[in-house]
Amino acid sequence: MKKIIIASVLIILGYTAQINSQPLYRDGNSFGFFYASLSPYGEWIQINNGENVWRPFNTGYDWAPYHYGHWVWTNDGWFWDSDEPYGNIVYHYGRWYNDDSYGWIWIPDYQWAPAWVEWRYDNNYIGWAPLPPYAAFSIGFGIRFTSSYSVPYRFYSFLGYNHMCDANAYNYYVDNNYKYRIYSNSKFRTNYGYSDGRVINRGVDVDFIRQRSGGRIVERRIQVDTNPRSFESRNNNGTTVRAFILPKNEIDRSTGRNIQFQRGSRSTSLDFSRVSIGNRNGIDRGGAPNVNNPQFRINNRIQNDRIINNNRQNNFNNRESSPNRIQNNNRSFNQRTPEMRPQPRQNFHQFQKSAPKPENNSRGNNEDRRRGR
Repeated sequence: MKKIIIASVLIILGYTAQINSQPLYRDGNSFGFFYASLSPYGEWIQINNGENVWRPFNTGYDWAPYHYGHWVWTNDGWFWDSDEPYGNIVYHYGRWYNDDSYGWIWIPDYQWAPAWVEWRYDNNYIGWAPLPPYAAFSIGFGIRFTSSYSVPYRFYSFLGYNHMCDANAYNYYVDNNYKYRIYSNSKFRTNYGYSDGRVINRGVDVDFIRQRSGGRIVERRIQVDTNPRSFESRNNNGTTVRAFILPKNEIDRSTGRNIQFQRGSRSTSLDFSRVSIGNRNGIDRGGAPNVNNPQFRINNRIQNDRIINNNRQNNFNNRESSPNRIQNNNRSFNQRTPEMRPQPRQNFHQFQKSAPKPENNSRGNNEDRRRGR
């Protein structure tokens, strides 16, 4: 009897060790390159019976995605140029979600974009926040939401237009105490299209931002890099910005590392039944088709250019159509006292070294997360 019990325990332990060292693939998707490349910078967690999500190491209490870096206007729209070593993956693939139990987690996906964010803006401030996993991209339509989830205002980064493209933009973010005032008086915006085999993120119109920033925003060309060994490096200059873009088969390819997956012991607030990115549940999310078909490229470019041109006019209507109450409310807010001005933040690399890892990632009250659009 003792031998049977001992044998059973060994089998269970062996099975557990195998689970902890090998990813659980769903629908034939392995994301092997993502698993290996991101492991040095964070931990992979298996939640909800085998869904693999990633969480970065050593983030401070006020850390958020799309926070350390700056915006670059490119031929594919607004591109987030991250200061973080893992930014070439997690800010151009997949979605972010602030979970009640695990904090900020990243859900992988195959589709590349200059950035996956939603925007809010008024006449004086512009802000962005990570698109949630419920935001799926469809060719010819753009972003569609599979849930009524609304990103809370505290997850937005707001700043004045004149700092939109500053390399140290995070020094000028509006303090958390004043985000709600801007959020409640701003317009919501997403403007995604598809052209020449890539997603484009037009966001808030660049001419609208130029008018309010008083500066010259130069368009830079995206230089595609497909070398997996160079994804961490940055080699951007005044005319180009480097983007790391891999086809699906390269993303699925394993690098041979023994990746450790932590078993999530707590329930997640993310409803995976409504998540369609990453080919989950067989939902057609309008993923990338055969881009080698010339006729597809021609038809798709015409269709999406029409969508973009129609959407662009909405931005210019903001000055004439914005209610006077918004302008009056913002007038007093813009004349801020020194106490209300954003405080300079630490250099990112110093922040990474000094920031303690939070002991409890629970976000407590989640009421504003449940508001519908």
